[in-house]
Amino acid sequence: MLIIVLGVIIAGVILLQAYTYRKFWDRALSLDFRFSDKEAFEGDALFLNAEISNRKMLPLPWLLLEYQLSANLVFPEGSELEVGDLDKSGLYSVMMYKRVRRKMRFVCGKRGFYRLRRIRLTCSNLLHTQSFNKDIECTAELTVFPRLLENLDEFAMMVNSLDAMMLVHSLINPDPFTFRGIREYQPTDPLRSVNFKATAVAQQLMVNIHAPTSSKRLEIILNLEHYMSLPNYDLFEQAIRLAATFAHHYISEDVMVGFYTNGRDAFTGENVCIPSGTASPQLYAIYKALGKLALAFKPSHISAYMDTLEDTGSVYVIISTYHGDDFVTALERMEERGLSVMTVLPVEKSMTIGLGGSSKIKVWEALG
Repeated sequence: MLIIVLGVIIAGVILLQAYTYRKFWDRALSLDFRFSDKEAFEGDALFLNAEISNRKMLPLPWLLLEYQLSANLVFPEGSELEVGDLDKSGLYSVMMYKRVRRKMRFVCGKRGFYRLRRIRLTCSNLLHTQSFNKDIECTAELTVFPRLLENLDEFAMMVNSLDAMMLVHSLINPDPFTFRGIREYQPTDPLRSVNFKATAVAQQLMVNIHAPTSSKRLEIILNLEHYMSLPNYDLFEQAIRLAATFAHHYISEDVMVGFYTNGRDAFTGENVCIPSGTASPQLYAIYKALGKLALAFKPSHISAYMDTLEDTGSVYVIISTYHGDDFVTALERMEERGLSVMTVLPVEKSMTIGLGGSSKIKVWEALG
């Protein structure tokens, strides 16, 4: 008789704990996953912080978390999250009214925009005879900015060329907002400089004299158009790093810098255009745009955009792995319109480039 009673009690306990876990395992259970920073540069080390809180009397001795992270976020070997594995998991034990925290270190291996969207929780009862699961939406986001190219001899040469172009530009292009005086009209003066009020008083054509501009403007154009059917994405990444390095250098020198690319934003799928600006907010905007570029989208032809450029007050630097005939022709048309432009072509080492001896493009061995 005693054995029967004990059996009934044990069976009741088993059924009760099974029912209790099925009904209440996810009650008062909260989960917080986030990156230690929202932005970083390639090569920076960050942490993935996990916090699980169980605010009830029911213990959770076996709680499995499963989620996906890009292989570009590199976790050390031997850690809970294996290197290069997209599907991550972690086993936790959260007792009653307890909170468990973990910090998992990783390295930002590659530029990009990363999101942790969904986490699957799997729990079992005390006897491990049943399992229950639930998907939780997550909002953890991380933007990895491109690495800056430091101690690069070729970059110093590019900067010297651009500095010379901007110096000449500032001397030959007057600033329409800096008035210095009035003088008689000469045949070489543009009609837009005529001062009609002074002309009426003097009864002869008079023109405004403007001081040379002290505000330098640089427009960075990043072309991610494919030159071959199987493009080299490492060259694209080097081109993106070069654009970031140009922006960093010249904004630090108080130059007005604008940015355009036919590469597409990972969220909107649109081309990125940032009007000219300076100081740290402008640099941050360019970094963020470069970090969010998605190379999976097919870019539009850059030559159509080049044909729309008319600002003779800016110096243009075009970074392009593409060098087709339409691109070279559009570059020639820019120069015919009086625009100051320098083009950088990132290539693999010893790569043969058929440009017909054109001096409009500076070839940069970005890989090799």
